[in-house]
Amino acid sequence: MSIPELAWRAGGAAARRATDSSLARSLGIGEVIYLVAPTGYPNYGDELIARTWLRYLARVRPRTTVVLDSHSPGQASLLLRDAHPKVIFTNTLWQLTEFAANAPASDDEHKPDPTRPWEWVARTAADPGRAPRLSEGIEILNRASTIHLLGGGYVNSVWPHHVSLVSAIAAVARQTGAAAVASGQGLIPRLDEPGWTALLDAARDFTVFDVRDTASADALAGAPGVGSSASGDDAWLSLHRPVSELYRRIGTRSPGRGVVLCLQSDLTDQFRGPASTGVEALTDFVRSTLDAWDVPGSDVTVVEGIPGHDYEVPHRLGSRLDGAAVIPFRELWRHGLPAGKANTWITTRFHPHLMAAAAGDSGIAIVPMPVYYSTKHRSLLDAGSAWTLVEGGDTIPDRPAAGGFSPTARRRAIDAKLALAQRVYPDTRLRSLRRG
Repeated sequence: MSIPELAWRAGGAAARRATDSSLARSLGIGEVIYLVAPTGYPNYGDELIARTWLRYLARVRPRTTVVLDSHSPGQASLLLRDAHPKVIFTNTLWQLTEFAANAPASDDEHKPDPTRPWEWVARTAADPGRAPRLSEGIEILNRASTIHLLGGGYVNSVWPHHVSLVSAIAAVARQTGAAAVASGQGLIPRLDEPGWTALLDAARDFTVFDVRDTASADALAGAPGVGSSASGDDAWLSLHRPVSELYRRIGTRSPGRGVVLCLQSDLTDQFRGPASTGVEALTDFVRSTLDAWDVPGSDVTVVEGIPGHDYEVPHRLGSRLDGAAVIPFRELWRHGLPAGKANTWITTRFHPHLMAAAAGDSGIAIVPMPVYYSTKHRSLLDAGSAWTLVEGGDTIPDRPAAGGFSPTARRRAIDAKLALAQRVYPDTRLRSLRRG
């Protein structure tokens, strides 16, 4: 018998013993909820979504062991360490996904096929023996009662290898009977084949497959066996019971007349202006807009959504921002978004649009990358945001003054996400009280 065959058989036995593993015993595990998310980069929106779900679970499942599987578990553990009393961090599925995506071509059936990496990831996630180095993590994954792919726009043609995460969750759920859940997914631009078919095949094994925008819902419409819903972005759940650090209470520049900038330099190559493209065109557009609105640098606040990506445009603006306030990511994360002060936003990033508009602020949402960002920002306009959408740098818009979401639209969006959360994770404390 070959070594791979021995590993396969040993893995099958290990999977059967997962519920009685030493790891499970050492953690005192009863129920396990397993979350999968792109956290730890850090990215304001991704971290906000993960923190929101962890805090929700802290209310309704405080004694449950919650595992958060992300590509950067060390950084995620620092950012999210206080969000749930029994959270642990790993990168098991993300390691398998990245390994398979970068594997060289091989005729060995036990190694990933780089043209269909999700197949190897799915088989390995369901069998600890296939990846002995990650067997502890795979065991606890197979111990989970719910495996939840948290929301965001990371399973699409921009990052096509992430379909392996979906396939892996489906494979484990089929084997163990766990509830497979996806919430607030942004699937546009749609995966190319055969990745799209792989996603649909996996989605059929999900108890809930929820998306955040109409385009993603339309892409799934009519797919046999896929029961999808569209409850909006997961960040809406953070507004159900907002915490103190969600919105910044001090240090907001020029309330009522100030401008807040949150401008990325990544994924901007396709942004076009009258004389330039990319970051240069975005810089020119913002400078011209501030000039047209007659906004001095001292009335500007610069917000960093992703460290290392959101200072390039402000740096290029140079002396045009003399006197501006700067809120680095660490301050944003600790003290909240500077929103709700009736200032005007200029942002390329999606979650600052959502959260600032939810606080009632006016703004313009710039599309730095067609299709991907236009779908994201348009989903908020469809939900009721009164912001102006800018898809190129040729025309300078008037300064908007229509506000963000109305109280009715805000409430509707929050309620839709809360209903999904309650469907996925019923409050077991309430059930216990009723029985008592």
